[in-house]
Amino acid sequence: AESVEAHLIQQFYSAKLSHPALTSALPLPQITHVTSGPKLALQPTRESDAHKMESDEYFLTDDPKVHGKSKVKKAFCEPGNVGFCPPIELLAYFGGLSGDGSGGEVKISRSPDNGGDVIYATKSAILADFEAGTLHPGDLKGAVSAVMVGMLTRMSAGIKADGEAAKGVKALKAFEKKMAKQKKK
Repeated sequence: AESVEAHLIQQFYSAKLSHPALTSALPLPQITHVTSGPKLALQPTRESDAHKMESDEYFLTDDPKVHGKSKVKKAFCEPGNVGFCPPIELLAYFGGLSGDGSGGEVKISRSPDNGGDVIYATKSAILADFEAGTLHPGDLKGAVSAVMVGMLTRMSAGIKADGEAAKGVKALKAFEKKMAKQKKK
């Protein structure tokens, strides 16, 4: 079964890249997705898309600091809700946490009044503290912001360093600008 993330990516690219002006410049990417991957949607599924901005579901690489921080800040993060908590998924996936503690570690900075800084080596430890209420959503989002800005900055630098990828980004931006002008008419 196709995951929600794979469906969103396919929907985004088919809408953005299927225009005749782009099909000759950029090939439509083939999406392959392992269904056991993390749940990376930033917001819970909505009954209506009426209030949803297209960019709400995507991190953008053209300005990592702005987009990384603003997306994480807006991400759904209900205290104690570990059933759907995008910041935990992002931190576990991009922060390099493993299930058994053999991966990376993530430091979450907290004030001394809230127990001081804490270092996590597993996603399960974060889930336990978040569910118990000892890890506050604001502290969690602060750590996730730092991880996402770092990842987006590295990705943006990689895209700029690759001539073909940079051409693709320019083509997408030009197309997006052209489509925005057409919507205004």
